[in-house]
Amino acid sequence: MDSQLKKLIDCKSFAILGGTFDPVHEGHIKLAKSVIKQTGAQKVLFIPSGNPPHKSEDIVTESVHRLNMLKIAVEGNDDFVVSTIEIDRKGKTYTIDTIKELREFFGENVKFFFVIGADALHYIRLWKDFQTLLKICSFAAVARPGYNKSELEIDVNELKTKYNADVRIIEVSTIDVSSSEIRYNIKNGDIENNMINYKVMDYILNNGLCREEERYMLEVS
Repeated sequence: MDSQLKKLIDCKSFAILGGTFDPVHEGHIKLAKSVIKQTGAQKVLFIPSGNPPHKSEDIVTESVHRLNMLKIAVEGNDDFVVSTIEIDRKGKTYTIDTIKELREFFGENVKFFFVIGADALHYIRLWKDFQTLLKICSFAAVARPGYNKSELEIDVNELKTKYNADVRIIEVSTIDVSSSEIRYNIKNGDIENNMINYKVMDYILNNGLCREEERYMLEVS
């Protein structure tokens, strides 16, 4: 088990924010802060994905770089913890496996808020062992800019009624930016981007992460 999880050992609740973070940007950081404020979670656990089932390996930056960028972005913020729990796992990474592992480590009395986009929540019935997931974890559902909130409320109410799920809607004035857009801009010479931590930008440039990376133009993040 990742030793960083020990930083959460005294928490009664924390939020889980997963993703490829390819790269991490200010929208992720702003979202994490909003989740803490609106759910009452004591900290946010960032979990960069290892080998996500919905993306092929040839369009995701190597995990060591995504992890390093994330560590740089949250440096100095005691409310944020970065875990390698999914990167360390071999094979495809599924949310249910991660939540079960966290539940086993922290026990039944710690509340988890899994942060999920409204669009993803709509299709959660397609996730592996989704009914078990809804039983052992709470959800913080976030609507992207322009998402139909009434449609989100319908999804939330249905999950609560049918599966007794604990789902909270998070109101966030989200920064309208995506990791794929940032990668594309950097590849084309735009490095003056205030949506990304300047130290993260330095890391990207120093490691040549956007050099000749045609795959970045293919990914939808």
